[in-house]
Amino acid sequence: MPWGCGTGPRGPNLAVVNIAAPRILILRTGHTDPTIRARHGDDDEWFTAAMEDLGCRFTLRHVPLDGMGSLAGFDGVLVTGTAAAVRDRAGWMRPLTAFLGERTEGGPPVLAVCFGAQLAADALGGTVERNPRGWEIGTVEVKLTADGLEDPIFHGLPERLSVQATHEDHVAELPADVIRLAGNSTAAVQAFAWGRRLRALQFHPEVDAATISSLVRLRRAVLEADARRQGALDAVTARAAVSAILTGIRASGHGRAILANWVNFFVRRTQA
Repeated sequence: MPWGCGTGPRGPNLAVVNIAAPRILILRTGHTDPTIRARHGDDDEWFTAAMEDLGCRFTLRHVPLDGMGSLAGFDGVLVTGTAAAVRDRAGWMRPLTAFLGERTEGGPPVLAVCFGAQLAADALGGTVERNPRGWEIGTVEVKLTADGLEDPIFHGLPERLSVQATHEDHVAELPADVIRLAGNSTAAVQAFAWGRRLRALQFHPEVDAATISSLVRLRRAVLEADARRQGALDAVTARAAVSAILTGIRASGHGRAILANWVNFFVRRTQA
């Protein structure tokens, strides 16, 4: 089991530490598109909005400009997504890669999302590459593995989750000591764990249906071109494929529940 201790029917017997206002460090790895930012806010604001009822205090660092800085005094660390790719190997990624690749249970728990998850997989010795199946974007279904069903990050959630996603790259392979928690037919690695310290999600638990709809519309031309590469016979068929993505977008509480589980069972954690 990813948690690595005595388990109940859905994982370990857990109690919650009563930290009055846990301090969460958001390591933002980029900005969303300006048109999206003007309407829906930036990446870090999506997290703070989705977690507004959890009683957390947030500190933001924009890693490409500010670096990582000290982690002292923080109860948890969030690593956001970005338009950058792991294969870019930009200089600002190096300290973050080293941090995510630490095989130690010391330090605050980490939740890495989308690009953050890909960087964590790469740092731990996995393989990240362009997904040959093309873009995954919109509201998608993700299925928990047997380990995922037992992991506290998915406590109280069904085997099949409805979540928002937007990514072109994917984790193609995980190292042996990293546990796959969820996947689907487009991206086999949708969530993974290393020890108690790290949980990583390919999808976006912080993104709501309105924001993902705007992102699909913004990227419509790119997505139509991708649909052609994936086998759409003509421009009409490609447009219909993207329209189907928009039609399929729906609200879901699963993402916020995952964030709440991370705060309650990792940031505030003790084991009974």
